Amino acid sequence: MIRRPVPCRTGAKVAVAITFDMDADSILHLAHPKDSITRISAMSMMRYGPEVAVPRILEAYRRYGIKQTFFVPAWCIEPLSQGRGSDGQGRA
Repeated sequence: MIRRPVPCRTGAKVAVAITFDMDADSILHLAHPKDSITRISAMSMMRYGPEVAVPRILEAYRRYGIKQTFFVPAWCIEPLSQGRGSDGQGRA
């Protein structure tokens, strides 16, 4: 137990951090730079995060009014944001 916990300015007794690791297929490109684009099966599994999971997480957070901050490697998310709004979901 913490002997002298830092008091929360809102009076809450508990703080929670929920984290997600969204590297997409970056490890594949780092491990196999010469032929990563030909590893379709591995790449498709690694695209689940940005293409399916992140939109589901954003929708759940929106539904419950939870604020979030994402730190994503730009080269992982950039191809997905082409032609979309500023929030990546088509909303400005």
